[in-house]
Amino acid sequence: MKNYTSAIFITILVLCFFQCKGQNNNSNSNYTFQKGSFDGIGKFYKGREISHVMGYQGINWLERPEREKEENTSRLIKNMNIAPDDTIADIGAGSGYHVFKMLPQVRL
Repeated sequence: MKNYTSAIFITILVLCFFQCKGQNNNSNSNYTFQKGSFDGIGKFYKGREISHVMGYQGINWLERPEREKEENTSRLIKNMNIAPDDTIADIGAGSGYHVFKMLPQVRL
């Protein structure tokens, strides 16, 4: 009986280890690496460089006047088709720039 229990335990243990796989090193990754700009990390996602992590000191850049022209944020908000009874949540990942633009479209 003891050998039977040991065999079952070892089988389960081996099966568990087979599930522990490393990350797949996919050569079709959307990420590329090259020399970055002064404010980038040198890692690019679909051709766009990933920036350094920004703290609260970057609020002026987030709230810059030319952001609408550069990013067309009003088109983004329009394409979201926000209904008056939708719930909008700001998860704290910035200054609330987009949420404040969405606010007029919902009932409080």
